[in-house]
Amino acid sequence: TNFCSRNAENLRDKKVLMYCTGGIRCEKASAMLRKRGVDDVSQLSGGIHRYLEVFGDKGFFKGKNFVFDQRVAIPPPSSGTHSKEVCGKQGSVGVEGNVCVGKCFECSVPYDEIRGSRLCTVCRDLVLICPKCQMKLREYHCKRHTTWKDCYFTFLEVFDEAELKRQGKRLTEIRDGLDPPSEYRNMRRTLMRQITKVSKQVKRLENGESCVDRDALRRCRTCMETEDICDGLCWGFWKHSSVACDKAQYETLHSVREEGRDGSGSPPLSISVGNVVEPGPAWNETRHGPRTDDDGKRLRGRVVEVKSWGSGGDAKDCVAVLWDNFRSGSKSGSSFGASFQPKIYRWGVIARNGMSLYDVECVNKE
Repeated sequence: TNFCSRNAENLRDKKVLMYCTGGIRCEKASAMLRKRGVDDVSQLSGGIHRYLEVFGDKGFFKGKNFVFDQRVAIPPPSSGTHSKEVCGKQGSVGVEGNVCVGKCFECSVPYDEIRGSRLCTVCRDLVLICPKCQMKLREYHCKRHTTWKDCYFTFLEVFDEAELKRQGKRLTEIRDGLDPPSEYRNMRRTLMRQITKVSKQVKRLENGESCVDRDALRRCRTCMETEDICDGLCWGFWKHSSVACDKAQYETLHSVREEGRDGSGSPPLSISVGNVVEPGPAWNETRHGPRTDDDGKRLRGRVVEVKSWGSGGDAKDCVAVLWDNFRSGSKSGSSFGASFQPKIYRWGVIARNGMSLYDVECVNKE
């Protein structure tokens, strides 16, 4: 809607050709443009998805088509399944016939594999990061935030006071350079939050409340868990009931669960709608906020639904909780606000290390 409103005047006397993944968004966009006086609008019937079904790799489309399901991105039908990790020269045909049009955001080597674990640490947009750069980087930055990659980090435990102060100074310089403020309101707000976060970490280090851990494990940008627990595929259509990405490991963990052995993937504990819960052993304060409310009392809520954590799964390893009390301004509270919407928590999801994760624990059953 915003794009059509902003550009309708410039497009009014031009021929507009548009396409999208499956044609649905083009139907809406073309109607919006015509409503605003743009008459000569054409669209690709059925989108790129239908185009590839008809023409395959003999047509004009190059690369992969991003789809909104577990397939993620698919090449033309006759080009095989997926290209290898590195495609070769950009624009050339890869080993499986697919033309690689993407490149690593960091080193610019041709690369086109999209993974839910590779997200911009600022905005959580998907980014293309080749395996070599994945090994050397703790956090990733998209093209929009590439100028922040020396000063904006979600996880600060690996930095000492001097480095944090340098980051704070650089963040302040970037924020002050965004002028006029009214046009960069959201970006300035994001930077200010990070500046505050860095300042608090400096104070914690100065007061001895925290310490530098140079060898800290990498963390998932989505759930904030360490890499021994989560592989980053814990959201959207990447999410599954076991956060182990390796198929063999996934099957092993679930065979353990089915055999009912304790310690690594035993069946989820019994829980029902109406049970009262509190923050449990796997509660992550970085993600969910403090375990207590404004008065220092432990959070307490009621289960309103028991369902599957995984996308399309059938295991009852996830609960929706409606909290009775919450900390105003915290991540737990801000998710509810005045409407008190339920929040989703893991209930027996299997971690990469084989342990069952319980974000909450049952305090009584009714």
